Amino acid sequence: MSNILSIQNINKKFSGKTVLKNINLQIYSHSIIALVGANGAGKTTLINIILGLITSDSGKITFLNTQHWKQITGVMMQDNLALNRIKVKEIINLSRSYFKHPLSYQKLLSLSGLNDLENNYMNQLSGGQKRRLSFALSLSGNPEILFLDEPTVGMDSNARHDFWQEISKLRQNGKTIFVTSHYLEELENIADRFLILQNGSIAFDGSIQSLRNIQGNSLVEFDSELNIKTFTSIQNIISIEQLGQHFQIVTNDPNDLIIAITPYLTAITNLQIKQTNLDTMLLNYREEHNHD
Repeated sequence: MSNILSIQNINKKFSGKTVLKNINLQIYSHSIIALVGANGAGKTTLINIILGLITSDSGKITFLNTQHWKQITGVMMQDNLALNRIKVKEIINLSRSYFKHPLSYQKLLSLSGLNDLENNYMNQLSGGQKRRLSFALSLSGNPEILFLDEPTVGMDSNARHDFWQEISKLRQNGKTIFVTSHYLEELENIADRFLILQNGSIAFDGSIQSLRNIQGNSLVEFDSELNIKTFTSIQNIISIEQLGQHFQIVTNDPNDLIIAITPYLTAITNLQIKQTNLDTMLLNYREEHNHD
């Protein structure tokens, strides 16, 4: 893998409030990078600065190995294009015209899954269809690096599955994908690298397994009318949450935990042991570091 993008000492304030603070990242080719964080964490701001849509207060963005970075970059922003009197086939060919080595029209039409709608106007498409068209447009120039900001909003479950299948193929073909999404479960099995943006800084940079090693590998869930204090004294618990009568306990040692709660099994129902998900780990990470 080679370095395709360098982000050095990026800082940004809005109305005196720090949004990004000393962001330093090296982005490598042939990888999928997931940028996650709470609403308002600055994810879209960082992407906009990388793409030159807004300026940073200080720092430097460098696309390596080329001076024509726009020709190697594809972008799928949160909001769909709002062009009403233009047809699907017209907007795809217009987008292709901006690049020296675009993907073929038929390839882009196939990626959008809009083969039967190429003569429809954009305002006749559903929300999910517009997202799929936006994806095809982001690939018009056959980019080396692709930025996806909340790409699957509005898509149904089948369209989301097909979308991530295409993303996996793009990575296999050497593309670099930088993605943000609130659908965290979609990122767990697709991303190689996770960045947690918190309080304006990169609080975590690593693999999903590295995050599990910090936040706990296992999630133990059950229902019980017992008081939460019954379980808080158990050793090796990373976190414990109670919602009504439902308990969620995160641990790195589920075997020891099960042994510890064995005396209470008659008062426990719906016991489950599963691998921790990104949503749970991000919530715990945010709670642990919210004063950093």
